[in-house]
Amino acid sequence: MALHTSTLVTAALLILGMFGFAFVAAPHSCEWGLKAYVLTGIAVALAVAALPWLLETQATPGWRALFSVVFMGVAVAVWIGGLFAANVRLMCRLF
Repeated sequence: MALHTSTLVTAALLILGMFGFAFVAAPHSCEWGLKAYVLTGIAVALAVAALPWLLETQATPGWRALFSVVFMGVAVAVWIGGLFAANVRLMCRLF
C-alpha cells in the first residue's frame, strides 16, 4: 500500500517546520521557548498521526493505523533531535 504524495508532503512539512521552530525557540528557552516547543511537538505529533486517517480514505484501517504510528514515531524522533540540535535548555536554574 503506497501513500499519496500529498500525505507525505504534508507530514514532511509539518515535521520540518517543527524542527525549524526549535532554532527559533532555543534562544528563549528559559522564558517561553521550551514550553512553546513542547506544545508544538505535541501538536505536530497528533497532526501527523491524524493525516493517514484524514487523507488515506482508500486504505484499510490496519494500514492507516500503521502509518499513523510510523508518522508519530518520526515526529517524536525529529522533535527530540531538534531539542538537542538547537541546544534548547531544559533546566535554567537549579533553585
